[in-house]
Amino acid sequence: MSNRRFEGAITTPADSGEIPDASLVPAPQRPPRPALVELSAAILIIGGVVDLATGMSPFQPGGLPLGALFMALDILTIVVGLLIRVGRGWILALNVTAIALFLELTALPSSIALLMAILDTVVMFTLIRHRPWFERRPAADATPMDAGERGL
Repeated sequence: MSNRRFEGAITTPADSGEIPDASLVPAPQRPPRPALVELSAAILIIGGVVDLATGMSPFQPGGLPLGALFMALDILTIVVGLLIRVGRGWILALNVTAIALFLELTALPSSIALLMAILDTVVMFTLIRHRPWFERRPAADATPMDAGERGL
């Protein structure tokens, strides 16, 4: 009776499932999103919404051609902010941010234009600094293992 006391109580790591199966290839994953990329996405999204709400509207009298251009740029800024948050559209984000920065520099005596130019400079710095994070594609990094590599 004393020998049966521990019967079945002792398990090996293979029995408990703690050792992963070596034949299964783990799914490749993108490295975590850098904090500056998250901040830049928020700057673009919030800045686009604020500019859309407070900027020149094409629905105002005499605001049709220029107001429509600014409205399109604000909507594009929001879309670009959403794209860089998921790691897509790096070159589009760089170009849209450069255009927005140029337009804000032309209105520079304004304190709001200065603030937005500083924020867009932060976004430009982030896009250039974290370019490798945008280029990494988990699906492209995964190479299927053949039977020889798995030991079969």
